[in-house]
Amino acid sequence: MNNISAALVAAQAEMPAIPMDETNPFLKNKFASLGSVIRTAYPVLAKHKLAVCQMVTSDDLGRIGVETRIVHESGEYLTSTVYLPITDEKGKSDAQVAGSIISYLRRYSLAAMLGMYADEDVDGNAPKPAQPKQVAIDPADKFDAAQIEFEDSIAKRNPEPHVEKMGLATAMAIKSSDGTAYGEIPTDKLGLMHNQIVKQLKLTDLPSEKREEYEFKRDAIATILANRK
Repeated sequence: MNNISAALVAAQAEMPAIPMDETNPFLKNKFASLGSVIRTAYPVLAKHKLAVCQMVTSDDLGRIGVETRIVHESGEYLTSTVYLPITDEKGKSDAQVAGSIISYLRRYSLAAMLGMYADEDVDGNAPKPAQPKQVAIDPADKFDAAQIEFEDSIAKRNPEPHVEKMGLATAMAIKSSDGTAYGEIPTDKLGLMHNQIVKQLKLTDLPSEKREEYEFKRDAIATILANRK
């Protein structure tokens, strides 16, 4: 691995920041599109005799994945494969859902392997707006999937429209404030998160932008919980 290691060290030393050219319509944070990542990285990689191959794959669990391989002209390479499940999304064909997942995985896989930053830091050093009044949460508050606290029950016997609007892959990829993907969070903790979000949504003085964010997160958690039942 001597050749590719030396080449990557040199390439990373020259790699510029990725321009964040798009904005998430729900969370309002900026992010770098796949095209922006490619336009930024490829010229530097080529200068150091490196190239990228990204191949679509799948597994026996019905998930679709992308294998990202960074290759050196010597033949040495590094590879990483990530998967997400294919789920039904209202208004989209299977091909459209698969295409969205592939683009998403290509973008994050490539940025991660090259050590590049592709999302705005919404929890770090950015100035924080004034926070709305918080509702006190009872420490003893417990989650019961049969009694989840919001007007649209997630029980499969009576699914609500908002649960069907968001695909499972999208919901699972959303991250909490500590960077953990919702799909990796245990059911009990997701339920508590959901209950806290719903209590925030009951505030009458909640800013519209914050309300939209909380509703998006509530629907994501509801989608995951409905699929875990």
